[in-house]
Amino acid sequence: MTSETQLIPLTKRIHSVHLTRLPVMPAMVFKLLISAMGKQTRIPGHGRVTQGQLYLPNVTPDPIRVQQYRRVCGFVHAPEDPIVPPGYLQTLFIGLLARYITSDFFPINPMGLIQTGQQFESRCPVLINDSLDLFCTLQDMTRTAKGISTRFLLQVYRDNNLVWQGISTYLTRIPGSKRTSKTVQDTPLPAKMTLAVPPGTGRRYARVSGDYNPHHLSDVTARLIGFNQAMVHGMWSLARTLACLEKTMPLVPPFSVEAAFKLPVFMPATLQLGYKQVVHGHKTHRIVFDLRDAATFRPHLKGRVTGFEKEH
Repeated sequence: MTSETQLIPLTKRIHSVHLTRLPVMPAMVFKLLISAMGKQTRIPGHGRVTQGQLYLPNVTPDPIRVQQYRRVCGFVHAPEDPIVPPGYLQTLFIGLLARYITSDFFPINPMGLIQTGQQFESRCPVLINDSLDLFCTLQDMTRTAKGISTRFLLQVYRDNNLVWQGISTYLTRIPGSKRTSKTVQDTPLPAKMTLAVPPGTGRRYARVSGDYNPHHLSDVTARLIGFNQAMVHGMWSLARTLACLEKTMPLVPPFSVEAAFKLPVFMPATLQLGYKQVVHGHKTHRIVFDLRDAATFRPHLKGRVTGFEKEH
């Protein structure tokens, strides 16, 4: 930890809650709005924040929703393809995350969360008919100069074997935190293609992901929470990028993805995707990518995909 960061202590014992079904998202959105009106951010100066875990067994990916996700994000798969896009598995946790951040476990106003990063590791293919067990755990919380950084560990098990895991990172601004400094002009990666983000993309992604945050749905609902214009989900930007990269480097597990969300993408927009391959050891190969405004080249997304050769 640096002088500007401080790890917030969590309870040593993980408090686990066993769920029997996925939370109903319309009800969770309503609960989130109610919770946001009355909940203040309270980080204890002494003591510990409860480290909670939500456990949901026997979840089977919905084949219709998987097919819709492929279409909304631009994946080119045959309708009968049984393999679930690894990025889709993150959407299974939207309800669990909503349940967690509106619970007594979580000391932060849920409407203050801004997703700043997503990592995931796909260890082996997941099929549409697989029965999956989901674990959503608060991994850590850190005070930073910009606010409070919160990370959630997301894990998917099949037959007691870990097949996918991810880390979702969120930032909450608090009084006295620094605003983001002016974006440093950097050199874009070699441009490979231009991507259109038409109006309504946020609503279409919300229907397949379950993420109905108001600032993604329309300009009207975005204004209700302080934004002038609706913005597309960061996870849609990442999924759309992976769909394009899949044509260059087949995303066959095992592989990992690391992504940092930069400036929001307000709809409609025209984006430029850049990427290049990087030599990274004799058993791995890597692609670094960035997604930028096509006119100003300001960054919206930066990341990398690392593929691992299977042992023979």
